[in-house]
Amino acid sequence: MDKKTDFPNSENMGFIPGKCKKMKKMVITVISLILFTFLCFSFLHLFIPYLWLKTDQAFHRGRYDTAIEYLSLICFIQPHNSEGYIIKAWLEWSIAKSELSNGLPYKKNLSKAIKTYKKGQKNNPDDWRLYYEEGIMWDAFGEKEKALKLYYISSDMGAPVKKFKNKKEGGL
Repeated sequence: MDKKTDFPNSENMGFIPGKCKKMKKMVITVISLILFTFLCFSFLHLFIPYLWLKTDQAFHRGRYDTAIEYLSLICFIQPHNSEGYIIKAWLEWSIAKSELSNGLPYKKNLSKAIKTYKKGQKNNPDDWRLYYEEGIMWDAFGEKEKALKLYYISSDMGAPVKKFKNKKEGGL
């Protein structure tokens, strides 16, 4: 501190004029990067309808891996929208089911579907549809106990439950 004025000055605070300019430039650069990142993520939401369109086109052309990639982007941009997770996981386990039916290794794609459901459930803990859809997956793979557990969880969360009169009308 300056003894006469009690104000800091460049001599006693270690300020070097050239370093102050560099520091100011660095702070402006960091702030600019933060703003740029914020703007990029804000504008990404504008591409969601386009990504859904591209997903639909890829699906109807039989390009399921491409559709899964688009759905991954949708889930990244909108993590609290469960539709992307549900459709992505359905595609992944459908591929696994097809592989199983053809005697091919299927556990890799089944594992991807499970991870997709779990990530969706983490980001949307109150959405019963993610649990219900995972139950459908386990039912398709013959895992009735896992399916029933997830159906029960989804019904506890508010899923509409249809009561069947007998086994011929549906149900497990």
